[in-house]
Amino acid sequence: MFIGRLTKSQVTTLLQTLVSRNEAAYEPPRQDSSVIVYWRKPEEWAETLHSWAVSTGQLNTILTFYEIQEPELPSELSGIPTPLLRRIIGILAKTNRAQMIDSAEGDGVRFFTGS
Repeated sequence: MFIGRLTKSQVTTLLQTLVSRNEAAYEPPRQDSSVIVYWRKPEEWAETLHSWAVSTGQLNTILTFYEIQEPELPSELSGIPTPLLRRIIGILAKTNRAQMIDSAEGDGVRFFTGS
């Protein structure tokens, strides 16, 4: 089996396929040469984030993105990229399990039990 270099066209096709399967997202948006590749789908990350918030007693508490990305005790969410964090909070917001908070001190989120 020969493994060689991919052409630009092949890389573009690969990235398009990953994005169409929700296994990656263009970052920044509105371009097609840079992606975040997910090792979990955003919906799975959303469940992980909400479970973390519940298990650490963070319901109805406002947390900054920094507190999620750099918690005192390392977690699966440690170092999660901000664009992905925004996306998964958006998923939780659609099910009334989170609310995005914008403030001068930085972006944050409040978690709820949901419906």
